[in-house]
Amino acid sequence: MNILRQKTWPIIALLISSGLLIGAWIFQYGFGYPPCQMCYWQRHAHKAVIGIAALAIVDQITGGRFRKVGLWLIALAFLVSFGLAFWHVGVEYKWWEGPKTCMGGGGDIDLIDPGSLLDSLSDPIKLPACSDALWHFLGLSMAGWNALISLISAVMTLFVVTRKTDG
Repeated sequence: MNILRQKTWPIIALLISSGLLIGAWIFQYGFGYPPCQMCYWQRHAHKAVIGIAALAIVDQITGGRFRKVGLWLIALAFLVSFGLAFWHVGVEYKWWEGPKTCMGGGGDIDLIDPGSLLDSLSDPIKLPACSDALWHFLGLSMAGWNALISLISAVMTLFVVTRKTDG
């Protein structure tokens, strides 16, 4: 079965973005790698892919009148994810400055006094700096892998939606 078909691609897109989002949660909650502000923005783009792909699947079940619209929107969401991730990679490699909200740095959780825990709830949450990549694999950070996978997914989606035959 050819997975590069308009009918099957929303399912593949949903699986790709779900896998990336679940992977991010595993790194966050399973391995203790806190996300920065830009990481959260990238997650929102994948949530958009998941939502659009789910709507495209429902559309196909009910007749598929908006198949190409759904695929164009999936491509757009993957491109947004790529743009955010590439921006984040540039911040990590000091190619450009990140947003001011990304220049923080997390506090040490071990220094929280349990007696003043309620008082600490009024303090703003300090996310890690976006310029500090906490993990690398084969020379790419999580943002780098997200950029690569999102770009490939966007190109594949554009290929699927623009090809002449859906065979």
